[in-house]
Amino acid sequence: MSRRTKFPPDEVEKDIPDVATAELLLNERDPSFLGYVRQRRGAFERQFGDGYGTFLDCAERALKISYARFAIRHGTWGEDLHHYHNERHAVEILSDRLDYLCERAGADALEATDWVLLTLFGAMHDLRQRETPDPSQLIGANERATIEETQRILETSGFDPKRDEMVFEIMRLMIAGSTFNTQPSKAPQLSPAEAATTAGALAPVLATQLKNEQPGWESDAKLSRQIKLMLIASDLDTANVAEPVIKYAQSAVRLCREIEYRCGRDLGTESALPVFNFLTKGQEAYFFDLHQFDSEIGTQVLGAMKERNAGLIRQLTSHVRETFGEAPGDDVTGSEIIDEFMHKASQISGRAARM
Repeated sequence: MSRRTKFPPDEVEKDIPDVATAELLLNERDPSFLGYVRQRRGAFERQFGDGYGTFLDCAERALKISYARFAIRHGTWGEDLHHYHNERHAVEILSDRLDYLCERAGADALEATDWVLLTLFGAMHDLRQRETPDPSQLIGANERATIEETQRILETSGFDPKRDEMVFEIMRLMIAGSTFNTQPSKAPQLSPAEAATTAGALAPVLATQLKNEQPGWESDAKLSRQIKLMLIASDLDTANVAEPVIKYAQSAVRLCREIEYRCGRDLGTESALPVFNFLTKGQEAYFFDLHQFDSEIGTQVLGAMKERNAGLIRQLTSHVRETFGEAPGDDVTGSEIIDEFMHKASQISGRAARM
């Protein structure tokens, strides 16, 4: 594996260089995550046996380091809070979406270690959010920086690049596939939150490239596994479309707040129009035009739930337009639009729950 890097360690990585440092921070600031890691390991060993000790030891260390860095770099422990891309997004993938997928599909739907790799993806895939976009690259700068940091975390945690080559390769592909702007040259200035409603996920594009480069890929167990996990990871990252409408609305608002934060706007009148656009046509574009489940397991487990949400999302965006017209007035604030969006989402969610 090449040692060249375009994205060297930043101050957060230097300040949390190893699992011992991460554990100290977790014990102080979020011991519940340590409990989560123990619970996950116990559940894994009950399901698959205790023959994975070294692999799980390494994975545990990687999870702790990743979570602590994420929480400080862009999360609730630090000074650059990204309202969506923070450690809570990692938790919702780990403790909600991944658990649901495993429960509904069955633990034997994937190899035992694949569930661990998807867990690592959930914790690692958004580690870097402040990299300068490079229009010449298909894979996003944030994702490329995250891949490099992830590879360093894996090695620090005890994974060996030669012995565990598949781990490094699968993590690289899963994170690359989580890129959301597949046409960076057309909009290189977009933040990750904005890209989520202007272009689809990169995973299916990369999967097509890999398949075209290697005819007969279906008979290559290694490549088939890499492609499958990349597509599943992408589906987990975007599974909010299949969650209860109140959770979908909450994630949309978090993305919205992150956009305004990244653009340097408060949620006053200057944010009214971009907030309105994001919560109406932005949501419609993401839900109906850009999003699709690309893995077999994602389609089977989550596809029908997304279909049931379609009419509810239409109700939600239509209500915002009915309330504020085709564009908000000069006296309307972004906060008021968000409040109305969430109020309607709560109403819709309550009706849906009673059906």
